[in-house]
Amino acid sequence: MIRLPGVHGLLGVHKGVAALLAALVFGAALVVSALPRMVESSLDAAARSAVGSAPPGTASLAVQFTRRPFDPRGMRTTKQVAKADTAWRALLPTALREVADPGRLYDFATSSPILIDDRAHRYMTLKWVSGAGRHVRYVKGGPPGRGSGTRVEVAVPAVAATEMSIRTGDTLRLGDLTVKVTGLFEPVRPADRFWALEPELTYVIHHRVPLAMDDDLIVTALADGDSLAGAELPILFRWLVTPAQERIGAGNAAAVLADTAEFGRRLGRQDLEVTLSTGLDRILAEYLQRLALTRALITVFLSGLAVVCLGTTALAVLLFAGRVRGDLLLMRARGASLARTMLTCGGAVALVAVPAAAAGQAAAGFVPGAPTAVARLGPAALAAGTIAIACAAALVRSGGRRSGNALRRIVLELLVLALAVASVHLLRTRGLGTRGLGTGGLGTGDAFLAPGPVLLALAAALVVLRAGPALIHLVFRAAARRSGAVPFLGLAAARAVPSAALPVLTLLPAVALAAYGMVTAGGLEEAQRQAAWERTGAEIRVERAEGIAPETLEQIAHAPGVRAVVPAAVGTTVAEVGFGGRPATVVAVDLGAYHRLVAGSPLRLPPPGSGALVSRDLSAAGSFDVGWPARTTVTPAGTVDAMPGVAAGDGALIVLPGAPAQVNTLLIAGDPEAVRPLLPSGANMTTVAGALAEITGAPLTAALTAALRVAAAALAAYALAAVAIALTGGAARRAEDLGLLRALGLTRRQAGLVTVLEAAPLLVLTAVAGLAAGLAMPALIGIDLSAYAGGRQGALSGGALLPALPGVVAGALAAGVAAVALAGAYWGGRRGHAG
Repeated sequence: MIRLPGVHGLLGVHKGVAALLAALVFGAALVVSALPRMVESSLDAAARSAVGSAPPGTASLAVQFTRRPFDPRGMRTTKQVAKADTAWRALLPTALREVADPGRLYDFATSSPILIDDRAHRYMTLKWVSGAGRHVRYVKGGPPGRGSGTRVEVAVPAVAATEMSIRTGDTLRLGDLTVKVTGLFEPVRPADRFWALEPELTYVIHHRVPLAMDDDLIVTALADGDSLAGAELPILFRWLVTPAQERIGAGNAAAVLADTAEFGRRLGRQDLEVTLSTGLDRILAEYLQRLALTRALITVFLSGLAVVCLGTTALAVLLFAGRVRGDLLLMRARGASLARTMLTCGGAVALVAVPAAAAGQAAAGFVPGAPTAVARLGPAALAAGTIAIACAAALVRSGGRRSGNALRRIVLELLVLALAVASVHLLRTRGLGTRGLGTGGLGTGDAFLAPGPVLLALAAALVVLRAGPALIHLVFRAAARRSGAVPFLGLAAARAVPSAALPVLTLLPAVALAAYGMVTAGGLEEAQRQAAWERTGAEIRVERAEGIAPETLEQIAHAPGVRAVVPAAVGTTVAEVGFGGRPATVVAVDLGAYHRLVAGSPLRLPPPGSGALVSRDLSAAGSFDVGWPARTTVTPAGTVDAMPGVAAGDGALIVLPGAPAQVNTLLIAGDPEAVRPLLPSGANMTTVAGALAEITGAPLTAALTAALRVAAAALAAYALAAVAIALTGGAARRAEDLGLLRALGLTRRQAGLVTVLEAAPLLVLTAVAGLAAGLAMPALIGIDLSAYAGGRQGALSGGALLPALPGVVAGALAAGVAAVALAGAYWGGRRGHAG
């Protein structure tokens, strides 16, 4: 009885191809499983960072109720206020209740400051805070006691006593109230979250009304709760629900956002007219938008990796099927069924692919992060796809019916082109990662739009497949008119290269998406650097509200390691235009010196001139007065949109020419460590390096940049592998052809050149087309990545310029893949001739 070759027999004969297939499946499973885990590990950290970095008062939910004098409703005692806190917390929806910090904080205060002793610009706000006694230490006197009628006892922050000229034992008149100061207090632990929620108890508030010449000073004093609640004053009651940042993550952020809105609706249905004030909804909405965009971009590259890895693996499977074709035909000749041959070939591939995929998934487990659905199912899907390709290849190689026809292929190609055009159009008009912000990550729209770049790359590959032969034929006709035999033979072989579709459909998306990833990552770094400079305004920025003395300026200017210093003054004032004036930010600086200081940086400054520059809302005024830094008349000589390092907000912007008399800001070029020891107390120093670290250190930003680079490297590696396998697959045919030409006197060098000319046209066309598609994707897709570049609107959007260095690196990638492939083809041709 004749034994048919079995699964182990096929693998034993073709160990090299089996090892190659195992390496490809292992690498693909590792990347497809590890990349989502790597990103997911940063998503929860990003949620905690988004909530934790916001001021606690902003991230908290504040239920507020304003009681007017002689209001018959409750809230006349602290017990009633505590009971209301329990009632509001009972209204919290499930997701919001799960993330709420169990610690309770509620307070009430006079709804507006009250003038002290009819003294101009001196005001006091009376306040009671639950649990305040645990957080304060009395440095003089003691806590306020129970008052009676219009008499109230208060304690004042110690830091305000000197500035407000208040002492223990003072009796103050606040409207109809007589207020006795019983003590001065300070925080026990200033870093406690309590003080972040009640900051006005630690300093005197300075407030200047429009057109006023002096600041109003407002001190907040602690009063006895029942006395204050019983007084006939307008009182603002506030109950705080603070989210515990460690309880918020990517999985529940959308539910918490939805429940925040639901909590507001529930409060609106209460008898008491309460309102909900919070910034948590804005914080979570911004985070979820970044989260959706991050997941969508990762899906883009995972889709590309899946296509490229599956294509490269398919090439390896076809190489294996070509090597075992004789065995399969022998099995058929000896009576084996098609099913038997398919199972034999598929089983051999399964013995390689399944353990390799499992090993890749197991290795990805060492990457920190929770496994996602893609991380769990991706390796299994890859192994299943590899086995299916092997079974299909065995069916064809063993004499089964060939699937498909020309009409079906044309319909499929037209479908890919239509989907690519539609996805690009939708990406440009609707964006990516901004809809359907559910717990699942991508919205329903993103599920179709995220693979858009992959479809675009596949469409470009189809164009190369259809237009490439015509271009090669034109080059061949030109070579046919020349006397040299090598170009003619090589290009003649290039016209007849069989099975070029799969290599092109694998190589072009790999080059395109790798180039897109490099350009996106590199351009993102440039945008982040630009944002860091714009935040700081100079290599080093020193600010001090009390001003910087001339001797300090001289010390810093002459310090070793300091190249240049430009003094400036930045402050707020009121531009006396129209009725009531216009709030404005004033910058007094020598623009000429400033230009010289930041020469070579990415900053764009207004041109130096002899007059003042104003924002466009003030440009129509012929002239107007300002009261800072000195009383002066401003005559606009031009317009300015923004100044680096200056946040004008919704107010106007005024840039005064020349160095200011009173300096509160220093713009410095040099070494931060040379400046730091010379800073006076109260000075704040920021640097470009620090601002850049803050921008790039955000979890989502770091994860996205790392993922882009990992994906680009993996795509480049698989592109090179695809080319090598494609060239190896044709080695036997090429050796046979070169053997026939050897009898005609073909040399080893000529054999190598013929092989290069056979592979070069389609390879170069594919690499160039892939590079062009990758470089065009940022403009075609139009995804705005400003959220990852310090909030710079338009960073890497469709209108952004192509960053030069990343573009060059992407070009070098495509050229490198082609060069390595052609070098391999040359040496392979020489060896084939020799053999």
